[in-house]
Order: sequence, then structure tokens, then C-alpha cells
Amino acid sequence: MKIKVIFTGGTIGSQVKEDGYIAPKEKAPYKLIELYQKENPSNIEFETTEPYCILSENLTAYEINQLITCVKEVLMKELADGIIITHGTDTLQYSAAILSYVLGSANVPVLLVSSDFPLEDNQANGHINFAYAIKFIEGRYGKGVFVSYCNKGGKPIIHRGAKLLQHKAFSADIESIKNSWYGSFEKEIFTCKDSDNLKDMDNGNMQDKPMFQMEEKVQLFPHSMEILRIVPYVGMKYPSIGESVKVILHESYHSGTIGISDALREFVKSAKKREVPIYITGLTQDNNAYETVAEYKKMGMIPLLDTAPIAQYCKLWLALSNRKNIKQVMEQRYIGE
Repeated sequence: MKIKVIFTGGTIGSQVKEDGYIAPKEKAPYKLIELYQKENPSNIEFETTEPYCILSENLTAYEINQLITCVKEVLMKELADGIIITHGTDTLQYSAAILSYVLGSANVPVLLVSSDFPLEDNQANGHINFAYAIKFIEGRYGKGVFVSYCNKGGKPIIHRGAKLLQHKAFSADIESIKNSWYGSFEKEIFTCKDSDNLKDMDNGNMQDKPMFQMEEKVQLFPHSMEILRIVPYVGMKYPSIGESVKVILHESYHSGTIGISDALREFVKSAKKREVPIYITGLTQDNNAYETVAEYKKMGMIPLLDTAPIAQYCKLWLALSNRKNIKQVMEQRYIGE
């Protein structure tokens, strides 16, 4: 079996320097493979590459475009049975979501792995996340883009790339929306949460379609200036809608609500005048909604049900960068969402 490992930096590819700060180190990423081979003698052939090396908080469209090109080259030339991408935790959700939309038609598993501490630290989970990414590839348990991650005190979980929530403050733990992770390992046995989903993946019969075909040229514009992204807070003041804005993504409180105010009404009115749609994330179809939800729906705000906010932002960024119809894209459920 051949596995391509793509190093991009992050904590999993870093060491603590003499001054006490963590930074990428030239040989640190390779320690991951060395640790695995020492603990798990096998006939797996690892091939490595490093398109860039950064701390993930410094991630930009430039690096993401490099990563897309790198992964697609491996997939289209059928150079590996699976791909593992090492990545920092801070912006893991962004890369995972973008790759999910771009590589939804991939015939082999692509897994992103991170580490909560540098690998030399005994607390680090990077080697665990890497090992179970390999087990997932060996077991041929799915196709497309995933994240392999073990939360502190938890079991190894396989997440769908476009279902990840933003980290909670002061925590490196990773969660999928409504705990809708793909599957998990327990005592080395993999269990898929949705057996029908696993069967469909094996047979290539997924109802959801990919956002892009593998042969399509895909890139991100350097900046997402056409998207106005808003996070609610008490006492908030709505910004003016700039001339470049083509779509607004409004996040909500945990219950799918936002404050209804004259300021919001004026903001929505201004968006309508310029024909700029407002999408709102955070609402689920499982529970009864609050009356404030009915109010913002009446104003014309469009709820995106049961979706991860970061993934929806990435979806819009990709759509605008590649000149896709926003309305059609946001109405479609793609593989991995």
C-alpha cells in the first residue's frame, strides 16, 4: 500500500524553540512517520512532499491553492491509495471544508491530521491521529475528504471535512455539527455512524453531488471581499454594505437566533435594495424555532439548515472565486456537507 503524506507545517510539524515559542522545524514532520514505523512495522510505502510550511494561523488563499494543486496531482495520476495532509489546528476547518468541496469526487480517502501539542510533548495526540488515518485508509472505509482526530480523553473519530465547527476557546478538541461525525475507532474496530452512507460510498451512489469535478480548474481569489461575514454579539452595530459585497453570511447564536432590532431591519432593507442575499447559519430543523427566527425569515434572510458556518463561508468563497451561481450553489447539498 502506498500513502502520500503532504506536510504543511502547523503544531504537528513544529518544535519548541530555545526561547519557549513553538515554530515549524525542518525535520519535525518526518518524526511522525518515524514514530509510526517504530510502533507499527508494516509494508506501507510512504511518499512525502511539502508544498509549504507555516503555522496554520498564517494560512492564506495562496497556500490553499498550492494544496489543492498538490492533492489533485496525486489523485489524477493515481499515485497513492490514500493521502494524509498534516495541518495546524487553528485553520484546519477551512482547509478541510475547501478540499471537501473541491475533491468530493475523489476515489481514495484524503485525511487531514493535526496535533494539539508538538510531537515531542507526551500530551500530543498527533501520532494517534496519524495512526488512525492510516487505519482508515487501510480499511477502505470511505472516499472523499475527512479529518482524523482524537479529543482529549476520547476515542479516535473520523469527521467529514465540511462538518467541522470552530474550536471552543482554549480547547484544541474538534467537533462536527450535531455530533454528526462519520465514524469512530474503538478497540481497533471502525464503526460508521450511518451504515447506509458507508454502503453508498462504496458503491458510488451518493445522492449528493460534488461541487467540482476532478478535472475542473479550481482556485480561490486572494481575498473574500465579495462576502460580508457577520457574527452576532450584544450591542452590535451593523456595518455598511460595501460596493464589492455580493453576498452576506450572518452567523447566529447557538439556538439559531439573532437579535431583532431596527438596525437589523435597516441592514436587511439596504441589502435588498442592492439585491445582496443574506444567508444565516446555526438553525436546525430538529427543534422548534424561536419567534425571532420567524421574524428574520419574514425579512427575507435565508436559513442554511444544519450546516457548519465555516464550511458555508468556504463554499461561498469557492463559488465566487470560480464564477458559480450563488443561489444555485447555496441551494445544493454537496458530498460531505
